[in-house]
Amino acid sequence: MPVLPPGLSQETFARALDEFRSAIGGEWVFTSDVDRASYLDPFDIGEQDDHACAAALAPAGVYDLRRILEIANRHRVPVWPVSMGKNFAYGTAAPEMRGSVILDLKRMNRILEIDEVMGTALVEPGVSFFDLKAELDRRQSGLWMSGPSHSWGSVIGNALEHGVGYTPYGQHAETICGMEVMLADGTLVRTGFGALAGSREWQAFRWPFGPALDGLFTQSNFAIVTKMGLWLMPEPEGMAGVSISVPRRDDYAEMIDVLRPLRMTDVINAPYTIANGWRQITGGRTRGEAWQGPGAIPRGRMEELLAERGQGWWSLIFNLFDSPAALDIRLEKIRAAFAAIPGATMSVRRWEKGQPQESWMRQEVGLSPLGVVDWGGSPGGHSDFGPVVAPIGARAEQVYAIIERRFLEYGKDPWIGMFGISSRALIFVADMFFTRTDAEDTARCRALFRQLCQDMTEIGVGLYRTHLRFMDDAVAMHGWGDQALPRLNNRIKAALDPNGILAPGKQGIDSWPGTERSEA
Repeated sequence: MPVLPPGLSQETFARALDEFRSAIGGEWVFTSDVDRASYLDPFDIGEQDDHACAAALAPAGVYDLRRILEIANRHRVPVWPVSMGKNFAYGTAAPEMRGSVILDLKRMNRILEIDEVMGTALVEPGVSFFDLKAELDRRQSGLWMSGPSHSWGSVIGNALEHGVGYTPYGQHAETICGMEVMLADGTLVRTGFGALAGSREWQAFRWPFGPALDGLFTQSNFAIVTKMGLWLMPEPEGMAGVSISVPRRDDYAEMIDVLRPLRMTDVINAPYTIANGWRQITGGRTRGEAWQGPGAIPRGRMEELLAERGQGWWSLIFNLFDSPAALDIRLEKIRAAFAAIPGATMSVRRWEKGQPQESWMRQEVGLSPLGVVDWGGSPGGHSDFGPVVAPIGARAEQVYAIIERRFLEYGKDPWIGMFGISSRALIFVADMFFTRTDAEDTARCRALFRQLCQDMTEIGVGLYRTHLRFMDDAVAMHGWGDQALPRLNNRIKAALDPNGILAPGKQGIDSWPGTERSEA
């Protein structure tokens, strides 16, 4: 049976497809089962068909895009824009609402500008981190990008979904400066100083006259971002790669309290990552080598495996960026601070401008982190639970203890990490590995996720982002003022997209009229 947009007959949808073919060319309208299957989420925590698309369209630019939206509005065809569709663990290219038509923006792949003087770039949605790095290298640029762990995704898409990297520019949404967006009615808008013809300052300043709208179009379905300005980091004089091992489970709260002032005073001037013991033991072994019993790997067994390699309960990693002399001062302050935790050890690697780059600097592009998905069984998949927590020891301990307990209770290894993404926020990344073909395993992960949503709601903790299957669960956590914020989002959506055609259900914003989205 063909997949149809909700509320459309086969005849109406066929007419819409014919109009799409006339508008952008038949070769860019994809309707075959094979083509549609390529947009399914390979890591869906359940039945992939719950989020199957009806077709896919690949516009070449804003002219094609405007014609597509005109047709979609006329026939009430829901469209789901994707930049590259590589956001693994969060839904990749699949739509939240079954039967949506994918709006694949990969053909819009120009790097429009790299400004060496101002340290900015202007790119389209189809530009990947591989592409941006290659262009910077080709130019022998004095600018560095901040990239995520795997590099095949879109630079724009990653920033829009609040992705992270490992440099002082690692909070990617914070590097956005100026957008071009197309509204549902085809209106093209440039935010900030882009609204001034011929502006030299579009990528220079984020706070123009009037409301600053860039944030409105991140993690939303209010418009389609067609261009984005980004800040790039000038190449530093030097770097230090710091690894700290903290020995005991009970050191966690103190470790967070040691880190907070170091990050707030910019002694640590880039995001840090923390891995718990379960997260560390995966390196270089299979799960069967670690544990063959039922349920999650017990804490005692995990600690035995850590001891075999001389690892502490917590692994903390970050890079520092500064002149060599200033790095010496930063490192001394960090050593002195961690001396308060008995048994904590610290190792440092150094680099200076002009030397060959090394892998620990995280300036090379790649895909290596994907191999761990088979930890829970093959064919493997993963998603994560990502609460945002103030970096206060007691608060972080409260959240960590709940997550670890629930993972063990549901028979899942508590593979928990954290990003110290900014000076005042700690993002947990509690990964759930599952065997994609095991219905009981995926159902357990869904139940675990929803239990954690309930637990976090009870203590006032919200999420950073989530797999599309859980978007309604995540938005329901925002209950203050009788759901005042979600209701405001829906009012904005109704004003900008009265037919509701753009990405219905994304981030729990506005349901497609007359349908119930999957709750499986």
